[in-house]
Amino acid sequence: MTALAPSSLYRELWISFASLIRSYVAAHDIGRAIGHALVDEGEDGHLTLRGEGRTLSIDFDVTTGAGAWAVYEDDPGPDRMLGQGEFRMGEDSQVEFSDRRGKLELEVAAEAFTAKVFDEE
Repeated sequence: MTALAPSSLYRELWISFASLIRSYVAAHDIGRAIGHALVDEGEDGHLTLRGEGRTLSIDFDVTTGAGAWAVYEDDPGPDRMLGQGEFRMGEDSQVEFSDRRGKLELEVAAEAFTAKVFDEE
């Protein structure tokens, strides 16, 4: 078996990460009569999640494994920003957030991003 180059590895990790976030959003919406969340496909290293009066925007660089996120009240705009930060995804699939101590497994990090929209912080 040959090892993946870092950019190929980060691209695959991003695809998995975006898929996990979409899965958590779908699970959150099960059984809800109204107020469904919307999440895009996460193409080109960008993912947008809208729900519960908040919008989460995530940008990820598949060449470096570094990313940034911002949460907005309703729609994106500088005067509506509720929080922002950076994150780094390691080759071991561990995710490190600028606003947390330690590293998180990919699944836990995806759940943490989803919580930024659905949970009060």
